[in-house]
Amino acid sequence: MIGLPAAVMPIGDVNPTRRRAVVTWILVGVNVAVFVYQAGLAGCAEAQFLYRFAAVPRELLQGASLGPAELGAVLGPCAVTGLDKSVPASAVTAMFLHGGLAHLLGNMVFLVVFGNNVEDRLGRVRFVGFYLVGGLAATAAHVMVSFDGPGGLTPLVGASGAIAAILGAYLVMFPRASVFTLVPFPLYLLAVVLPRVRIRSLLLVVAVVVMPAWMMLAGWFALQFLAVRNPVADGVAYEAHVAGFLAGLLLVFVLDRGRRRRGQPTFHPVRGARRPPPPPRR
Repeated sequence: MIGLPAAVMPIGDVNPTRRRAVVTWILVGVNVAVFVYQAGLAGCAEAQFLYRFAAVPRELLQGASLGPAELGAVLGPCAVTGLDKSVPASAVTAMFLHGGLAHLLGNMVFLVVFGNNVEDRLGRVRFVGFYLVGGLAATAAHVMVSFDGPGGLTPLVGASGAIAAILGAYLVMFPRASVFTLVPFPLYLLAVVLPRVRIRSLLLVVAVVVMPAWMMLAGWFALQFLAVRNPVADGVAYEAHVAGFLAGLLLVFVLDRGRRRRGQPTFHPVRGARRPPPPPRR
């Protein structure tokens, strides 16, 4: 899950866009539609669907489907021969699968809050490529960490890696944007002492806190990094989150260099530089 367990959950930001977030909402729709279809399956049909479209680290590294013995370890009594699976394609299709409703909702909230602004800055076509490359980088990191152990047979699912890339890009592009977050008690008491952080509304057990994007996203990354350094058996691929976030940071600067060579405005404007007026909305 992309969220910050027992910490903060974004619910919105103060960062208007120039265009409608068409791609972001299409991604949300596809993820929800796949989850609804998956939820309608049961028993072996669900297990086989998950295996067929999930990314299995050992498969991706060897470039072929699991053998009968390994497939039995993954699917148990549901294992059958002849499952039609494209191993390379599973690295992409896995981004649209989720392990449960909380997993889906957590990812989609982050995608909606931060994806619209990154899409607006990059443009729709470029945003699609950015999303996929970020997700693939996250999957590659997880494969390299987990292929040579029990985790090598565990299917990887979720949009977390691609969304982590969006978070990295957002940090570079909009570090000072204000983000509304839900923060539980007693953590929200820190808003009294932290600069540029304030409590917007108080609901006793939770508060709506406004903070700069850089603070929230840096805190998110720090928790993911600490989880990688101190592994916990909670089924979350924290290394994929870290790799996706770093990929998002890097991709922004790589894209900027190309535009700078062509004399075009960069996606990460220099502080204080004058930006051209936004194009008219259609």
